[in-house]
Amino acid sequence: MNVRHHLIRSFQAPLLAVGLLLPHQMTAQLDRSTPPPPGPAPIVDLGAHSKFTLPNGLQVIVVENHKLPMVSVQVRFDIPPIAQDEKAGYIDMVSELLTAGAGGRTKAELDDEIDRLGASLHASSTGLYASGLKRNLGPLLDVVRDVIQEPVFPEAEFEKSRTRFRAAVQQRQDDPDSIAEAVGKAAIFGIGHPYGEITTEETLNAITLDAIKAFHRRFFRPGSGYLVFVGDITLKEAEALATSHFGQWNVPPPEGAIENGEEQIPGIGLVRYLRTPATEPVYRKVVIVDRPGASQSLIRVEYPVNLVPKDIRALKAQVMNTILGGGVFNARLMQNLREDKGFTYGAYSSLESDRYNGSFSAQVSVRTEVTAQAVAEILKEMERLRTEPVGQDELELAKRYMAGSFARGLEDPRTVARFALNTALYGLPEDHYATYLKRLEAVTVEDVRSVANVYLRPENAVIFVVGDKERIRRSLIPLSMEPFEPVTELDVDGRPKQDDLVMPPDTTVQQVIEKYIAATGGRQAIAKVKGLKVVCTGNLAKASVKMTEWFGADGRYRKDVIVDGQLLQQIIFDGRKAVERLSSVSEELTGDRLAELALWNSPVPEVDALQPPAQRTLEGRMAMGGKAVYKVITDHGGPNGTVDLFDASSGLKVRRITTQYNYGQPYTVTMDFSDHRHVAGILLPHTIVQDGGFLGVIELTVSEVVADPSFPEDTFRIKQVVDPE
Repeated sequence: MNVRHHLIRSFQAPLLAVGLLLPHQMTAQLDRSTPPPPGPAPIVDLGAHSKFTLPNGLQVIVVENHKLPMVSVQVRFDIPPIAQDEKAGYIDMVSELLTAGAGGRTKAELDDEIDRLGASLHASSTGLYASGLKRNLGPLLDVVRDVIQEPVFPEAEFEKSRTRFRAAVQQRQDDPDSIAEAVGKAAIFGIGHPYGEITTEETLNAITLDAIKAFHRRFFRPGSGYLVFVGDITLKEAEALATSHFGQWNVPPPEGAIENGEEQIPGIGLVRYLRTPATEPVYRKVVIVDRPGASQSLIRVEYPVNLVPKDIRALKAQVMNTILGGGVFNARLMQNLREDKGFTYGAYSSLESDRYNGSFSAQVSVRTEVTAQAVAEILKEMERLRTEPVGQDELELAKRYMAGSFARGLEDPRTVARFALNTALYGLPEDHYATYLKRLEAVTVEDVRSVANVYLRPENAVIFVVGDKERIRRSLIPLSMEPFEPVTELDVDGRPKQDDLVMPPDTTVQQVIEKYIAATGGRQAIAKVKGLKVVCTGNLAKASVKMTEWFGADGRYRKDVIVDGQLLQQIIFDGRKAVERLSSVSEELTGDRLAELALWNSPVPEVDALQPPAQRTLEGRMAMGGKAVYKVITDHGGPNGTVDLFDASSGLKVRRITTQYNYGQPYTVTMDFSDHRHVAGILLPHTIVQDGGFLGVIELTVSEVVADPSFPEDTFRIKQVVDPE
């Protein structure tokens, strides 16, 4: 009796028993609120498979199945993860070029031979898979042997492969799923990690044919290889075929030794092996790849996991992930984000065990406007699994789903071969798969909660989003736990994003500044304003915020930030010296910070000529939120300049990006200006949205503007403590 039939009978037995009793109990009432208890977990008979090893170290696995006159052959090499560095992509090219000619045959001749045999053959960077009729197995193995042992790697096919890879890199720029797959891995593992490397135009240009040949020469070795037969073949036949086709295959030992996780391989150069698995970030962070105008955001909440296949908790962790979002329609992510919120058609999670470096990922695509809400719900469901026990019915549903998937897989004899290969590769116990259903049935509610607390790390996740940055960035900042860089922007190649700038012809930085001054009211109107007091109010979470700025004569300046009646920040500049106070700690501003403050101590500081070494530079024109803006950098002589963005149409300043400090730690502050109104003859913004500072995201509205006020005597007087007004 096969496993599937045994499973069905085990699940049906309680129902059959009830049916037999019904004629004698017509008046009895069935309790339909509780499902019948499941039968005992069936014993799994994986079927016969045999193993032997050739003298050269090649391990052979044979799975007999004589129902059809077909045989499949797999050759697999155990190759550890290595960093490709500046040649990222060359290992993937191996899979294409293995079948580009071998054993004296051209690519066309190989293809014709496979077609003539009515077979199929697919190569990868770790080996190949072939399948065909048993009567053609000998000739098919001739091809397999030549492809594995004697590939030609012709130059012309290499260049064709490089061209195809270039096309794939270019197509990735327009495909959110491809971006998420490539850049998402870089975001969680790191671009220098073997799992986080990204193939780019530059790395493709650096790949040489020698590197591909060297990879094959170094890692396609019988001592690290497995030959797997599945189908209409006996052990005796497999022994004869393996010996005749692979028994004489011997290769010299590697030329370089592995030291400190590195090896010098002729043709490749220095190769770095993965020595230490990547771990989750210290703080939860947000990473964005911008797709301007996108109507949807592709979200991944992910991080590395140290979960190897042979870990005794691996199966319990998979049950937990099934409950969260691992394929069952009743999974929590699906029920929350689709059924309850209506954000998406599907939401899923995966927990990948890997002997080198595993990972967790929850993924969903949602409308742009609900991006932050969707992320918050994913984090909530992760946390809920850690703090609340799952229902027994939820647990049983997940286990039955996994048991059914396991049973269906056993109908394919290749599954048995895969199990045998996995057992050898991953160092699993010999009865790992035979006891699968028994171990699955034993998973408890407490087991799920226990592994959730180990492998679900919402506070250490990378929130990775491919979407319209201008529409989603600020809403995601509160979800980040990175205090000084809440949002990181990467490009489609996983590198820090650079603005896509175009230098406009016949436009100078002074023309941009003069257009801004004219849009603000002109030099004469600005000169008439001798002083200004601006009061802004807003809310931060449940706290009230009041920010007051005083602009006095002779460059004097003061700013007070008060939160719920308490002075949080104060800056006073008397024209020569400046002091900043954060809470109760005061610090004199000197050097670059003093020079920078002296540049921005008036309502429209651009009217004043810059004094050397300060200077302004027009970086170019770029798109921002559907508008064209000019990017101007003001360099005051320090390490961090101030970035101003001016609307190319109106001339008004719409954004400022500065570097500020909190107890000596630099962080970037972005301020957006809108709702410009006339005050005392000049145009001033009345809505200021700020993010990146110690206040987080806050929208301030100008509630009071006083032109040419009568300032109290001590408004700009520096002292250790200045009481807020």
